[in-house]
Amino acid sequence: MKPLLVVLVAVFALRATGGAAATPRPNVVVFASNSDIAGGFNTWLSCCNALAAADMAGTEVLHGAFLQNAKGEWVKDLVTDAQADKRGVSYTISPKAFWYWGGRKVAVTYRDFLYILRAVDNPANEIVSRGVGFGNLDPTRFEHHGDRRVTFFWKTANCSADYPCGPFANWQSLFSQLYPSFALQGQDFNKIWTNCICGSDGKPVANGPFYLASYTRGQGSVLKANPYYHDRARLAEVDFKVIADAALQVGAIRDGQVDAIFPSFAPDLLTLRSVAGLIYTTSPRYALEQFELREGSARGAPGMTKGGSNVLLRAPWMRQAIMLALDRQAMIDTLYGPNTGLKPTNSYLYFPGQAGYRPNFARWNYAPAKAIAILRQHCTGGPTVPDPSSGKTWRCAGLPALFQYTWPSTSAGRTTIEQLAKANLRAVGIGIVDRPLPGDVIFGPAGLTRGDFDLAEFAWDTDGYPGGYFELFRCFGDTNYMGYCSHTVDSLLRSANKELDPAKRTALFGRADAILATELPAIPLFQKPGALVHKSELLGMGPNAAGSGPFWNIQDWHWKR
Repeated sequence: MKPLLVVLVAVFALRATGGAAATPRPNVVVFASNSDIAGGFNTWLSCCNALAAADMAGTEVLHGAFLQNAKGEWVKDLVTDAQADKRGVSYTISPKAFWYWGGRKVAVTYRDFLYILRAVDNPANEIVSRGVGFGNLDPTRFEHHGDRRVTFFWKTANCSADYPCGPFANWQSLFSQLYPSFALQGQDFNKIWTNCICGSDGKPVANGPFYLASYTRGQGSVLKANPYYHDRARLAEVDFKVIADAALQVGAIRDGQVDAIFPSFAPDLLTLRSVAGLIYTTSPRYALEQFELREGSARGAPGMTKGGSNVLLRAPWMRQAIMLALDRQAMIDTLYGPNTGLKPTNSYLYFPGQAGYRPNFARWNYAPAKAIAILRQHCTGGPTVPDPSSGKTWRCAGLPALFQYTWPSTSAGRTTIEQLAKANLRAVGIGIVDRPLPGDVIFGPAGLTRGDFDLAEFAWDTDGYPGGYFELFRCFGDTNYMGYCSHTVDSLLRSANKELDPAKRTALFGRADAILATELPAIPLFQKPGALVHKSELLGMGPNAAGSGPFWNIQDWHWKR
């Protein structure tokens, strides 16, 4: 699994039309996209691992062995059989699995599995994360029987953190997106799909229910039904329109300019619950809103060239004081309203409701007086009681408790959280310097990925599997921008990712989560709820907690007739 960063960027210019019950174009759905793509549609690359690329095309165009349904279960898609054991993983490709390539019908074969495995394995490719899942497979050892049966074997030698040996517990997530081997021959994996999902001839290619017919930067994408997908789409076309501003999305769905929105939550959304002709649904997502704390100039992910502005964040007691100072419930209530039932998340690896969830982080629930007591043991010059107006800032080992705070500037909700967090921290004598960055910068080469931050707030979208955070927390992991390193956590997460027994795996993840709750390299805030709003005559659409969101069954969407 590769967690997807939630990014908010460009704005789409809107024109007033119709109303919520306006007549739709025949067999076409217009969907508002929260943002534009970052660097392209190849989400395996570090440049392009943004949710928008998956939402606007990747999820609908590129399918694989399994897909994740609305219950979070992995169900067979392009295979009729799949099994994993301690030796490896085997697939039988469905005889109904085909690619569309510019009108041509091409069978899905084991070569498409092998292509993406070797592309991810290739150290020359700028992969966002290869150590979880694919890294366990040996790309040189496989057996195939004809074109439609293949077995891959787990690594048993030359193992490393990037390429671990042994099984991968969440094996159903492997090969969830295949790439067309025949259409990409001779292409540089690092350069494909900057503005299309296409073959070497520029013609669209897809094995999912739609193909990407066109994409215009800053405006959106046009998907058209793939005639060769085994579960033929009931719609002829889906158009994604980039509308980054939540208020504009609300206006667009209310006025009938779009047929559906799946936005980041904003208070304006609540007004849509009473609009005739609309269906408003909220449900939890496998998305964690969180803070990451940069540990000075500690070594982190490959390619990091910068350190944070203040080494005090290397001290666990400082990180503990910061979490104690944060009123996470007030953040939730301000964003979503009181009495919603949404509570702070007190585990990093598990979401509330999952079997392994334990409130390990609850010991750091909002308690500003305790934060001051910790700071008083190590620092001087701060307030004696919590006071947002005191203006006093602690000095610790000769350094001021002053940190830069970075967040996507295009996210109104995160701007609100920043203001609340800044006031919380000021009340206990910790100063904040605002450092917002545009959404297309914060996760790019000039943003968090180079390590140039102190506190950063954003969300990870996942498939709900706790082992997906391995690269985030392992020493020098591919997405470890914090510089955190615990060999004990490394060992526990690595062992859990290999363990095929669910009970044993849950226990290992639980032990790792308990250590993270003590050392606090990152602070979980809350599980993000998803809001899906669509016209009532648009049927078959529903929420999905996984990163694929409501698009997982896009082939079932249709207009009431």
